[in-house]
Amino acid sequence: MNGLPNPTETSGASAGFAALHLSEPVLRALEEIGYSDPTPVQAATYPLAITGRDVIVQARTGTGKTAAFGIPLVDRLVTSERGVQALVLAPTRELAVQSQREIARIGQFKGLHTVAIYGGAPMGRQIDELSSGAQIVSGTPGRVLDHLRRGTLDPSRLKVLILDEMDEMLSMGFAKELNAILELIPPRGRRQTMCFSATVDGEVRRHAERHMHEPEMISLS
Repeated sequence: MNGLPNPTETSGASAGFAALHLSEPVLRALEEIGYSDPTPVQAATYPLAITGRDVIVQARTGTGKTAAFGIPLVDRLVTSERGVQALVLAPTRELAVQSQREIARIGQFKGLHTVAIYGGAPMGRQIDELSSGAQIVSGTPGRVLDHLRRGTLDPSRLKVLILDEMDEMLSMGFAKELNAILELIPPRGRRQTMCFSATVDGEVRRHAERHMHEPEMISLS
């Protein structure tokens, strides 16, 4: 890839989630949660995400980023087939749990199982949850790498990788773990990667160029 493309500037949300042509179970879940209109990051991300394109989204924390990747994951990208199909990497335990809970709420009527894995929690319980057939895993880099090396997280069916708060992951020193994880999962071109970051410069760009396939960039900051 010859560098990252110029970002697409976007603004405004579409007139309701129905305009995105979401499936009825997802629309019902969003209504139950209390979401009526997509935020700009959700409206901009969904059409690209469902095509299978790699996407870099520059957007601040608190703009609805979790649902921006959670909605396409649940609506189109992940099926009810057993086994891990999507992996969300987050820099902190709190963010990993938040993503797991949000995705579980969005997918409550789709029969999908979402698991959070992070350090400081019992390995045995996490292993049991992974072996139960979870389709979506949200976790911190260290604990995800531990499960991959133990063989308790099988990446053979993995289709989508989400890098959430990428700039924070790198600033917290997770580059080594991130690179090790990317060596153990299907390579770029065989998986879809979506990167969300408040800033996209320097180290974030270098990692994107190395690990993503011709990504489309969306800037909302």
